[in-house]
Amino acid sequence: MIDVPGDALAELGGRLCIWLREPLQRLEDAATRGRLGHAWLITGRPGLGKLNLALVFADRLLRGRVGAAPPPDLPAAAALEAMRNRAQALDHHPDLHCVFPAEDKRSISIEQVRAVTDALALKSFHGGSKVVVVEPAEALTVPAANALLKALEEPSPGTYMLLVSHQPGRLASTIRSRCQTLVVRAPPSAPAERGRAARPELAPLWAAAAESEEYISKINELEASLNLVYESKRDPIEVADQWGDEDLDATLDWLGRRIHAVVRARVLADASKPVTVGTNPVLHNAWPGLRLAALFQQFAAVERLRLQLDGGVNAELALRALLMGFVAERG
Repeated sequence: MIDVPGDALAELGGRLCIWLREPLQRLEDAATRGRLGHAWLITGRPGLGKLNLALVFADRLLRGRVGAAPPPDLPAAAALEAMRNRAQALDHHPDLHCVFPAEDKRSISIEQVRAVTDALALKSFHGGSKVVVVEPAEALTVPAANALLKALEEPSPGTYMLLVSHQPGRLASTIRSRCQTLVVRAPPSAPAERGRAARPELAPLWAAAAESEEYISKINELEASLNLVYESKRDPIEVADQWGDEDLDATLDWLGRRIHAVVRARVLADASKPVTVGTNPVLHNAWPGLRLAALFQQFAAVERLRLQLDGGVNAELALRALLMGFVAERG
């Protein structure tokens, strides 16, 4: 397991993943031209380092740093992005206010937003800017979003808000309309290293985490058990109960990305050619007895369950139904 140091957020505020240099330059250019605005919505798929980008730009707004930033340690950056309780890593500039889901929660509460807006009403510690980073912004509850909206509509002087979102479509249109949007895109796929197969379904930071032998072992175990369910060689209820006893949030994250990669491989492949044709035949050939429509349904079911984990849903029953879906439709 990769350890995350207590000053991880401060560390990532001074170092930048190399593929984020172009979006950082866009933010800095907007500031130079006087068109920065007070609110930005930074979007893109998980694993691209959007939080890293937000923290580096926040640090530059607060400290006035310029020039190229050295790259961070990718496994540590990946561990920070993956960790649920970011409050463990909150040693940072006093005028930087980070809003993350509280420990063991998936949502951001109105109390958290009110605490930040109250702090924004005070003078900055160093007499300069104040920066708020909200991540992931789609985790805001409806009351929390309404409280944040008021701050977006009536920003205090010298305040900048950076909203980081994996799913901006889940944000209220009133919030999106008050932000400038910056889309972070994946860099070109890197070649395989050390004899390992390339993992095009993984964003760069997830790929860095995948270098961990513990991670690889865990993913192989999940993959094997899911394939046995598909082949009717293991009881999906038994596997669901086993998965439920572990880190369900991380497991669902892997499963969602896995299904998404398979769907993408099938859509991009030429159906008129043999199934071995394509840039990634392993993904294209996965679960061949499941129709594309069934895979879309399974992906949607994973996303629903992830959103409902903090809402009192019976995760055990939902996970059982999800895994049974891998054997329910064939042909």
